[in-house]
Amino acid sequence: MQTSDWLSLVNILVAFLGVFIVGFTLFEFGRLRKLRRDMGNFEARMREELHQSLRASHRVIASYAIKDPEQRIPLLQSALEIDPTVFNGFNSLGYAFMERGELQRAADAFKDAINQHPKDKAGYFDLAAAYLKLGDKGLAVKQLRAAVKVDASARGDIRNNPLLPDISADDL
Repeated sequence: MQTSDWLSLVNILVAFLGVFIVGFTLFEFGRLRKLRRDMGNFEARMREELHQSLRASHRVIASYAIKDPEQRIPLLQSALEIDPTVFNGFNSLGYAFMERGELQRAADAFKDAINQHPKDKAGYFDLAAAYLKLGDKGLAVKQLRAAVKVDASARGDIRNNPLLPDISADDL
């Protein structure tokens, strides 16, 4: 092979490499545009979720000022419809049901609180208080044991909780 043949071969290889690089660049540019669009959609979704969460939180906070459970319950239910994960939503609803004397509905709300926030000991404490009011100390103790598993500091909180007068550290 002559030198001109080698140069022609190198030119062809360089041309193929250039075409490959241009094609790869266009492919990556398309992926980058899709990623930018996906990030924009994600940002919009997060902004909307944050807005809904704040709306729900404001309703829960507003419910604290309402003394009448008949007025508080619909406000809390509307907060939970907006965002079922809103902090203290199900717990507050449970206490409103307890004030109204609907102990089983209160217990159900506290169970929902535990399902939404299984690592928060408050739901377990609230459900234990409802079970005590329902007359089931065994289920109350079971919930308190679960609270201690979730958060070891719960053991000390049990002694100081006025809603749990019938429970002692020996029960756990």
